[in-house]
Amino acid sequence: MTTPNRNPQALILAALAGVAVAALTVWGWHTFFFLTDDAHIEFRYVSNLLAGRGLTWNPPPFKPVEGYTSLSWVLLLAAVWKVTGVAPPQSAGVLSLLIGLGTLTLVVSLGLKAVLPAGREKWRWGIVAVALLGTLTNRTFFTWLSSGLETSLFNFTFTWWVVEGFRLARGGAVGRAPWRWSAAALAMALTRPDGMLAVLAVALWLVLQAARRQLSVRQAALHALPLLGVPVHVLWRYAYYGAWLPNTYYAKHVERWTESGVRYLASFILEYGLWVWLPLALAFVALGFKRHRGALTALVFDNLAAFAVVGVLLGHVGYYTLIIGGDHFEYRVLSYLIPLLFLSGGWLAARLFTRPLPAFAWVLTWVVVSWPIPWTHWQMTHNLNTRAETHVLRMPIAAVFLPPFRPVAQWWDELQAWLIWHHVGMRHQEHKIFYEAQLGWLPTRAEGEKLKFVDNPVSAQMCVGVVGWVLPNVAILDTAGLNDWVIARNPVTRPKEERLMAHDRSPPPGYLDCFMPNVSVGKVSVVNPRPAPLTDDAVRACERRFGAL
Repeated sequence: MTTPNRNPQALILAALAGVAVAALTVWGWHTFFFLTDDAHIEFRYVSNLLAGRGLTWNPPPFKPVEGYTSLSWVLLLAAVWKVTGVAPPQSAGVLSLLIGLGTLTLVVSLGLKAVLPAGREKWRWGIVAVALLGTLTNRTFFTWLSSGLETSLFNFTFTWWVVEGFRLARGGAVGRAPWRWSAAALAMALTRPDGMLAVLAVALWLVLQAARRQLSVRQAALHALPLLGVPVHVLWRYAYYGAWLPNTYYAKHVERWTESGVRYLASFILEYGLWVWLPLALAFVALGFKRHRGALTALVFDNLAAFAVVGVLLGHVGYYTLIIGGDHFEYRVLSYLIPLLFLSGGWLAARLFTRPLPAFAWVLTWVVVSWPIPWTHWQMTHNLNTRAETHVLRMPIAAVFLPPFRPVAQWWDELQAWLIWHHVGMRHQEHKIFYEAQLGWLPTRAEGEKLKFVDNPVSAQMCVGVVGWVLPNVAILDTAGLNDWVIARNPVTRPKEERLMAHDRSPPPGYLDCFMPNVSVGKVSVVNPRPAPLTDDAVRACERRFGAL
């Protein structure tokens, strides 16, 4: 790689470009800003932690349950609230924006240090520019710069791990590079359980490096030290919650749901024109196989970190596609791919083309193809502002496309109709309006705090995020099971063809009645008297009896 130009004009241009990137990012964040009901689940855990109740959904005597999935995000929100006095609903969006800017910085760094063929160094800034153009005109990237969920933080940690992996592949196992790769894997795993894939990849890489004597056993052990945070966290989880995995896993994962996952991935590919990117990737793989057909094993071991990165990326996408069936939210679990895909498109073109014109024409064509479907849908839905208009929001767009392009849009419409009916990939506008509707019929948190946790007040709710946040002193029974140990493990009786992502579980007969719900939830929420008190021992008895089933 050549040394970047340090003359004043170049520095001024770089600074202006940085300001433009930041301004466009802030515009996208502001345009798509929203909070989800589910984010307030994490906010409630933060509230209970700072109130001295622990990382629990309902106050004692209710058993603690892990319904937040992201330890690092919850602790970050708690630290910000503790230090600044800014509560999560106000801080989460700003933090996500700042973290998103950090992700873009990592992507630019990766682009500026990527290995390019001889004679194509001059293409470098063009590759980075095209990657930023694609990313900063991408609806999914903008969507997950807010939401209140941990998505932006996970995308940052995943990108950091990818960057460190490719740096390691380029520079070898020297200095602190393996330690940083381990630290990034730990950050991923503490942000979302998906990060365990990266932890396993780094651990295997260290073992193989030690076996091949690229690292001594002592060096490998030192570089593995950050990974010890994972078993510590898992053991703490089991000791505190009595489960090896987050409660949300048991609530959401009913059985393998490949027919949903394939549609979810196909919708993503069509929406963002990835069928233009795929030929580049396939041609690169075919060319590499042809060139190294007699020495594939040596190629893999010489580039082990890079293959580990690609393997984790494929494994992560494959897991959500073939096993889980996608995600309840609009491309949330694939959103980290957006900047990496656009950067890889330019890099692949530089490896496959010898002249800049066809290379950049191909990648720019892909960028343009990635616009029509998502932005047409946004144009047709972003002014829908009532719950009636946005409930199970399926907006066909094919009719506005010209005939040559209409079949692709029709296929996308069909995929979206099936997915959203099953509560998979539900769009940003629906979640935005649902949250606002919740605020319309619930009390403010200040008003809800007036209800005290005396004699175990209880309410049973299907959508528990905002309710749980504005009523911090009421025990909320989550009938979908995300925050309830028993309901998360109750067998599903709904037919497979009627499955609803993250909404398949229901309470066993008699379970809710055992806790004698007595809180009427509304703009004015009221604790109603019970015919008999719900004592702490009675709460524990209900949990024991139904937990034993």
